[in-house]
Amino acid sequence: MSGDRALLAEQEVGRINAFFPILPALGNHWAATRPWEGQTIGLNLHVTPLTAALVNELALGGANCVLSAVSAATTDAGTVELLRNQGVEVHTGGDLEDRHLQVLDHGPSLLVDAGFDLCGALLAHRKGQIQRIRGAIEMSRSGIAKLRAGPPVPFPVVNINDGRLKDAVENRHGVGEGIWQAVSLLTGMHLAGRRVAIVGYGPVGRGLAAYARAAGCVVEVVESDPVRRLFAHYDGFATPPLEDAVTRVRIVVTATGHAGVLRASQLDNARDGIVLVNAGRGGDEIDIDGIRRAATRMDHVADQVVRYRMESGRRINVLGNGHPLNIVMNSGSPEPVLLAFAVIGLSLERIAGGLRLPAGEVVIPEEIEARAAQLALDAIQNSAG
Repeated sequence: MSGDRALLAEQEVGRINAFFPILPALGNHWAATRPWEGQTIGLNLHVTPLTAALVNELALGGANCVLSAVSAATTDAGTVELLRNQGVEVHTGGDLEDRHLQVLDHGPSLLVDAGFDLCGALLAHRKGQIQRIRGAIEMSRSGIAKLRAGPPVPFPVVNINDGRLKDAVENRHGVGEGIWQAVSLLTGMHLAGRRVAIVGYGPVGRGLAAYARAAGCVVEVVESDPVRRLFAHYDGFATPPLEDAVTRVRIVVTATGHAGVLRASQLDNARDGIVLVNAGRGGDEIDIDGIRRAATRMDHVADQVVRYRMESGRRINVLGNGHPLNIVMNSGSPEPVLLAFAVIGLSLERIAGGLRLPAGEVVIPEEIEARAAQLALDAIQNSAG
């Protein structure tokens, strides 16, 4: 049975490479140039077939890749087995700090992070290893916030999140498409005519709203920032307070990147049967623990669907236990994530090649994004699709 899971993961890697061969194109180049010969790359990522596709190509460039899982909820068991069968160290057990320290035990010189947790573990617990770090890459908004809030970092950290591609392609189109595919798959609901609320109108929220509108949904936007709320208004969306929106909408999607934006107390007057979804990083945007404590009954009605019955009799449905649903379900086109991984690989290649960058946060250089964009266009033109 476990072998079947690895085979499925391997088949998925083959499928995504066949129809958008951006990483294999890079892998062929790296196999010839071997930019990471003898180097160890520590990666802290969601462990999915997409991640396996990246690791495979980095290995062709001579890298010894060591991986920690960002979250158990976004870890695909088949992918873990596939990577381990290929000799890749994958650390999923213990608490998060243990996983990160286990990666650091391998002495990486390059780091790839989603949430600044691997870099944070290095700075807090392995100061003796800092001098060997040539550079790091951070790909999430929450990770950049942690970087900026902490003490100065003595090595360069390339900020992919604030480049041109991450927001415009992955956040807007990747998440925007993937979330609604996952919702339809898990609930069986046709989206047309459904009233939905998007909490947060950053790049992810804008993509969610646009794809929901295209699917025929009636969209409302909840946004605390007045500038973004004005953007939502001029994009044609109602912008009510959260407590007002939940009385009407059938689906609420959080997309802020911040913890506790949807508290259990804010659902006291929610519409019966409301569906809660998270599209932000982590599993804490929705107050799952508070909902569970306030519930009188909990039913696992389907895979990744839990229904809570509240004291008032209202029912609240939570998808994916509040974790990022598109990642939990591996839904949506893989192309935006693969493009982001291409940017990561190109950044690692430039750092290994001696690109001089200052210590601390460095926004992704435009020439790297331009090359990744051209590779994406080539992959679209040359794919089997």
